[in-house]
Amino acid sequence: MNKHLLLILLVVGLFFSSCKTSKDLVYLNNTSDEELLEGIPGAIAEYVIKTNDNLYVDIQSMSPEVDAMFNPTKSAGSTGGTQQNFGQPSSQYLNGFLVDLSGDISLPIIGKVGVAGKTLHQAQTAIEEKAAEYLKDATVKVKLLSFKVTVLGEVKSPGVYYNYNNNMTVLDGISMANGITDYGRIQKVLVMRTTDKGAKTYRLDLTNKKFLSSGAFFLQPNDVVYVEPDKYKNVKLNSPMYSLFLSTLSTLILLLNVL
Repeated sequence: MNKHLLLILLVVGLFFSSCKTSKDLVYLNNTSDEELLEGIPGAIAEYVIKTNDNLYVDIQSMSPEVDAMFNPTKSAGSTGGTQQNFGQPSSQYLNGFLVDLSGDISLPIIGKVGVAGKTLHQAQTAIEEKAAEYLKDATVKVKLLSFKVTVLGEVKSPGVYYNYNNNMTVLDGISMANGITDYGRIQKVLVMRTTDKGAKTYRLDLTNKKFLSSGAFFLQPNDVVYVEPDKYKNVKLNSPMYSLFLSTLSTLILLLNVL
């Protein structure tokens, strides 16, 4: 009889120990009302172009006919404009300019321009200098088309998400995946980032305001965000089985007492 009672107490204790407190569920729970987090978050690091990046390049002059020569996607034979040519990942892949292994992009008429290792602004300046050899007062726009992040783990809609805003945060990424599930552990969010030297990892505790100053608060292209499962996830998933087991055990104990 004592053994059965101890077993029940053990299972019940395990069940309640797996329950989350309110602090485990609240983002930035160590902040106070109207608290000024001075200097947090820090400045957004300028993205440096890498090989295999896909760029949108638009060269404009005073002549639409000349523009069509430098921008084939704007030629008279193309339809739909910028939205059709660059609105979907597949069309971006076809119409964008891929940075090759040498760090160059190949532009119509202008030829190769080295952009790897440059910021978008620096790449724009380099292209303007090359375009000036052919055009007078040309205007150049350079945008990154391959800004995507992968959100995995305990989120409601895991997947690959495309972003066209340079100040995307880890909270934005989780929001795009429709938030964290009931089994997610917001104290354990992993951000993995590819660098020239290899993969760099960051561990973020979203309950603590310190994560706002992390280098991974602002996401970069090709970052992977992984929300770890709660360590008691299996217990919670199997709670119906535990309830059935406890109910059966209680019935058996009652029968034994009667007998």
